Amino acid sequence: MNFLSTFIQVLIVVVLAVPGFALRKAKLLPENTAGVFAALLLYVAQPFLMMSSILGKTFESSMLVDFAWVAAFAVVTQLAVYFAAKLIFCKTKQESSKRACVAASYLGNVGFMGIPVMEMLFPGNNDLILYTVVYNIVFNAMCWTLGVFAITGDRKSVRPIKILLNPPTIAVIIALPFFFCNVAIPEEIMTPIGYLGDMTLPLSMIILGIRLADMSPRKLVTDPKIYLVAFVKLVIAPLLSLGIVMLVALIADIDRYVIIALFIIAAMPSASSTLTFAELYGGDRETAAAATLMNTLLCVVTIPVLMMLCEVI
Repeated sequence: MNFLSTFIQVLIVVVLAVPGFALRKAKLLPENTAGVFAALLLYVAQPFLMMSSILGKTFESSMLVDFAWVAAFAVVTQLAVYFAAKLIFCKTKQESSKRACVAASYLGNVGFMGIPVMEMLFPGNNDLILYTVVYNIVFNAMCWTLGVFAITGDRKSVRPIKILLNPPTIAVIIALPFFFCNVAIPEEIMTPIGYLGDMTLPLSMIILGIRLADMSPRKLVTDPKIYLVAFVKLVIAPLLSLGIVMLVALIADIDRYVIIALFIIAAMPSASSTLTFAELYGGDRETAAAATLMNTLLCVVTIPVLMMLCEVI
């Protein structure tokens, strides 16, 4: 896929934020709208997206090796970016701001954007979708542990039970037995699951537009830290992840699509969970929101550029 076609696909995603931005600016949406939509996104849309991404796919035992590689690299690459971000932002004076920058640098929008963008960039490639789902499982576990710790700096805030008891992971646990047993799901069931899952991307982008409308333009464009976070998340993270995977691939047989999946997933912008955790645990909400918004806007350029590397993988 060339630069222009990838650029158009990613631009389409970001344009979905316009209705939320316009309606909020026109005062047609109340202040709590983003929170209401976020609840719908977390508890309905994303779980059904995870289910629809698994159900109906054909399972083969040979896939387990690739799934294991994806899960292992999901842990290793996220930890690598986390520690790199801690080093890069170690001189940031305000502690809460530093933590928000670190979290936004390695927590990627794997769930809300990862699967839909992968479907757009690689239509019909079920393996890449399944790899993204596996990555999501690991990401959600790390999100509720290392992600919470990154924002709070307090181990007591981490609740390991959340590794399993979060909506997307519960949805995957429900769907996996049907996938492993290759159970054919009736169309009458798959259709509503698909409709509900398809809300994920538009909802997440509408929420982004609402938050962008509420954000001070000055805070968004004048804070150097925000651009540094974007550089770490959108450039360093995917290249570092690709470097780690390619090094291992020199001595191990790793499927090409596993490498591509890990690379593209790492190129996703900052996750909205960065802002969610900042709000829940009293972190720097302004920095988290600005970093998430700037990342999402700039990924329109960075993802198409990085996609060109897929031709030589």
